[in-house]
Amino acid sequence: MKRITALGTVVVAALLTVAMTSGTAQEQPRVTIQSMDVRENLYVISGGGGHTAALVTESQGVVLVDTKLAGWGQSILETIQLLTEQPVTTIINTHAHGDHVGGNVDFPASVDIIAHDRAASRMANMEAFTGVGAESLPDRTYTDRMTLFEGRDQIDLYHFGAGHTDGDTIVVFPALRTAHLGDLFAFTGPPYIDVANGGSGVAYPDTLDRIVESIEGVQRVIPGHIPPPSGSPMRGWTTWADLEQYATFNREFLDSVRASQGVGRSVDDAVEALDIWAKYPEYDMSRAAANVQAIYDELNAQ
Repeated sequence: MKRITALGTVVVAALLTVAMTSGTAQEQPRVTIQSMDVRENLYVISGGGGHTAALVTESQGVVLVDTKLAGWGQSILETIQLLTEQPVTTIINTHAHGDHVGGNVDFPASVDIIAHDRAASRMANMEAFTGVGAESLPDRTYTDRMTLFEGRDQIDLYHFGAGHTDGDTIVVFPALRTAHLGDLFAFTGPPYIDVANGGSGVAYPDTLDRIVESIEGVQRVIPGHIPPPSGSPMRGWTTWADLEQYATFNREFLDSVRASQGVGRSVDDAVEALDIWAKYPEYDMSRAAANVQAIYDELNAQ
């Protein structure tokens, strides 16, 4: 039995949405495909983990950025078949978390899988990639920057340091002025810092600043988990200005926590001392205490 069945395709202005549901009564996953402009060849597949980007290239097949949770790779494949007859040839994993790499195992061994070298090393220790799953580990890695293909198919990969993990990749589609940030920019609010996988609350603002200062020409940003936009797709997902604001927020958050640590405040008092709430009214601050603790632990270990 196929995992999902296409229910329909709706094109409204420049928005392409395809809803998918499971064939089982117990599970009702929903996958949505969106194109920000029907003239473009870049789609975002939402649901089942982090957002997957799918670039239908002119000559290199289909390139995917992230593959969602384990068991969702087949859903991605069936979704792609609604868009093109071209095969998936390349997967780029933004970091080593199961909700972004779990679907790797559902793709043919012939697919070229690429990740940062630290992400690849951490994936090798994940249970999903033991035994036969090892065939779905990255085939190629890079350290600082890597460029794939040419012309409108060009894709640039960047790593600027630790943040969410120590192997985060920024994926840029220059011809489309669009970047996929993975979970470096997952939500608006204090980010999830995966210390066990090399994440750093102290380095996070520096990494974001390097992204903003070094990458040019990008207007739209595909985040790791922010829900897809409703209404006109021409507004894009998040914008480069949103990323710049997010970088400023993380810098101000760290500066405030550093100051509190320097005068001996407790974690709870440091959260109370944060004076950035009014400036970012739409940000979710539920992770504030956890991030203050993570930054305290990192500062105290220096």
